[in-house]
Formats: sequence, C-alpha cells, structure tokens
Amino acid sequence: MSTLTARPSLTKTHSAYDCHTGAMLRDALEALGIVHHVDQPWRGLPTEYLVCSVPGRARVWIHCVADPSARTPEGRQFADHYDLPAVALRAVAATVTDDEGTQFVYNGFGDEHKPTASAGMQAGQCAAAVAEHFGLTLPEPERVCVHCGRGIEWIEDDGQGAWYDSSNWIECVDGESLHAPEPLCGWCEDYGLIEVFDDSFDSLKGHTTCDNAPCVARAEKRAAEYERKRAAEEAEAAAHVCADHLCCPPF
Repeated sequence: MSTLTARPSLTKTHSAYDCHTGAMLRDALEALGIVHHVDQPWRGLPTEYLVCSVPGRARVWIHCVADPSARTPEGRQFADHYDLPAVALRAVAATVTDDEGTQFVYNGFGDEHKPTASAGMQAGQCAAAVAEHFGLTLPEPERVCVHCGRGIEWIEDDGQGAWYDSSNWIECVDGESLHAPEPLCGWCEDYGLIEVFDDSFDSLKGHTTCDNAPCVARAEKRAAEYERKRAAEEAEAAAHVCADHLCCPPF
C-alpha cells in the first residue's frame, strides 16, 4: 500500500548498481500474476534464467543480455544473466520453444523495444508480452480511499460521477472530505512522472517518465482502449448515411 508521504523518487537517483534487472522482472511478473522461478538449464554455463509457466503451455525463458562496453567495478565484462545491474543491461529477451520451434515472446533488440529503453521499462514490456502470450489478464485493482481506507468505486451520475463506498455507496465517513482514491503507483502516485533530485543538494533537477511496470501496463491499457474507441467512432461515422440535408451539420 503506497502512502502520500513517501518520496519514492529519491531512490531513482541512487547508483544504477543498486538496481538490478532480476528484481525489476520479478516485480513486473508478479504484478501481472505470472508464476515464475529461476532455473539454470546448462550446468556448465553460469547463466540463470527466469522461467515463466502456466499449466498446459510451453515455458517462457527470460534472460538479459549484457552491454559489451559495461564493466564490473573490478574491470571485468558482465556475463549474460537474468539478474544484471541496470547500468550493464543491453536488452531483455523472452523466448519459448514449442512444436513450431524457438521464437521470441519479447525481443528487446527489436525496433519496438530499443536497447536504449530503461531497464524498468523493458522489464514491464517483457512481462506484458509474456502475459499476452499466455492469455492472462490483470484484474482491475481495488481502489481505497486515502482518507478513510474504505474500498471505493467510481459511480457515474449524469456524466459527472464521484467516488463512493463500494459496500453502501456513501460518502467518506469522516463527514468532511469526499472519497479520494489512494494512488495505485507508489513511484509516481499516478502522475506518470517522477521527480529527480540532486544527490548532493537534494534539489529538484527535473522529471523522468515513470517506468514502474504496473504503471506502464495501465498506461498502455488506457491508450489501447482509447484507440479502440476512436477506431469504432471513425468506423461508425464512415458507415453513416445521411437521411436528408438537415441530418448532420453543417446545415
């Protein structure tokens, strides 16, 4: 549960060595309800994979490809592994081997997913691709009032709408405030942007796009829904045949 007093943006200024792809991928997969575990299929190689599975389907194997120019603090080159420091990541890849052969479920090297994308963004995109491959859908999260902690839902009323208690459709129990939803994203508090502070002076340097996997997935879902609605409206308008000269403006 996120709180309004937290400042998650401060963690974004930490050294990228503090951020590892393993944790990002795990968080992204768990947020979408994808069961996964770590496996090392070839004992002679140090590479470990995140393996995703659903009953009756071929398993999906996720690994991270290291940037050849990245070096460890000791000067060694990073080996490919599912758990790399964010600074050492070149691309995330997910593959599946089935009756049709081996193919990408998510290709971090492709035109859609450039290796320059942040590690968190690639982790979220990869998890979303795996969920789509398995046909999994993420249920809508329950919203909770930031004032009273009760579960709330949005009720439309003549195009206006308001947040009401899910159990009995009443207003906030404190008697003064309207229900307001607790932010779903603990990084950006649903604004879509994260404040970036200077490491030395703690002053605000600017903003960066939130790449928290659930936040990215919700944004992509909203964009897809908007595109479907727009396409449906365009198709309806194209199919419309005017009855007379006063049917549609301009008259």
